[in-house]
This record gives sequence, structure tokens and C-alpha cells, in this order.
Amino acid sequence: MSAWDGVPNAIETFALATVESPWVLLVVLALCIIDAIFPPVPSESVIIAIATVVVTDHPNTLWLLGAIAAVGAFTGDQMVYWIGRRLGARNPKWLRGKRTQRTLAWARRAIRRSGPILIMTGRFIPVGRTAVNLAAGTTRYPAWKFSIAAGFAAVFWAAYSIAIGAIFGNVFGSHPILALLLGLVTAFVIGLAVEFISKRIGRRVQMRRMAAFRAQLAERQASR
Repeated sequence: MSAWDGVPNAIETFALATVESPWVLLVVLALCIIDAIFPPVPSESVIIAIATVVVTDHPNTLWLLGAIAAVGAFTGDQMVYWIGRRLGARNPKWLRGKRTQRTLAWARRAIRRSGPILIMTGRFIPVGRTAVNLAAGTTRYPAWKFSIAAGFAAVFWAAYSIAIGAIFGNVFGSHPILALLLGLVTAFVIGLAVEFISKRIGRRVQMRRMAAFRAQLAERQASR
């Protein structure tokens, strides 16, 4: 028997002992709040990891985990929104990277066209969620509309993260490391797909509106 044969079981035992700690839910709550403000914090990965481990032995824990994750995500999104309201056009230092600036500029344009949809889809994009929420604040998107959309987004995001972990945890229960890795890769790919589709749809809508505007302008000029 190889010394490595017991590693997966040891990891699973350690993970189960960890998630049974009363502190783990507070950690999840904190990570979900911080993640909304500072995208590199891996709240989604932690939720998927916990769901992967507990789904077979403690499935009832998933409901509490989902509730905590949703509350944390909603709280974090609200904080970013109100930071945006206070900052106006200024950007925090951690959002001054080129890619982040492009995402933020896109979000500010798109929030006026399709606010609720953008807020909900943005929650599934690590950098996108921060940019969208900040853009909603800086453009003074109505707070009540933002809260409703952010609430739905937080619930769907928490359920989606737990579902990914639970599915792979059930299918590959005897291989916890494989289940965890597949869950994380799946979440990453879905996030990229949502970002790509959202931006593509946004560009098409913008092009159609520009074409309609030009057609109206041409008609007015022709009628003179």
C-alpha cells in the first residue's frame, strides 16, 4: 500500500472536521462580503469546496451554508454599491487595472440599458460583480431596484455554487480531491461563459440601437 493512498481520506477527514466547526460559517460570511469588494478573495471556491465535502454526510448543512453565502453576497454587493455612490466617478486603487477599467467602463454603459439583468449576471463574474455594483452606484442607479436585483442574484449565486459542489461531491464522493477540482473548474468556465455572452449581447444591443438611431436621423434629414 502506497503512502499516498490514504491522502484523499485524510483530506476528507480534515475537511469534515473543519466544516463542522461553528466558525466556518462565519468565515464563509466574511469571505462572501470581502469577495464583493475585493474579487481575488475566493468565496465561491470555498463554498464549492465545503458543499463537495459535506453533501454526502451532512446534506442538511447545505441549506444553512446557502443562506449564509446569500446574506454575505448581498451585504457585500450593497457595500460596493454605496461605495460607488460615495465615490462618484473616482475609482478605488484596487480597481485601476487595465482589464478592470475596461470592465468598469462597459458596466457603466450597460447598466443604463439593462440594469437588473446586468446586476444578476454580473454576480457570476468575479471581477464583473464588483464592476457592475460599483457602476450602479456611480451612475446612481435606483437603490431599491439595485437591492431587488442584488437579492435575487445573491440567492441564485449561492444556490448555484452549492449545486456545483453537491453534484460533483455526489458523483465523485470517493474521490474528494477530484470532485473539488472539477467543481472549481466548472465554476470558472461558467463564469467566463457568462461574461462572454453578456458582453456579446450588450454589443449587439448597442449596435442595433445605433443603427436605429442612424436610420431615424437619416429619415429626418431626408424629410427636410
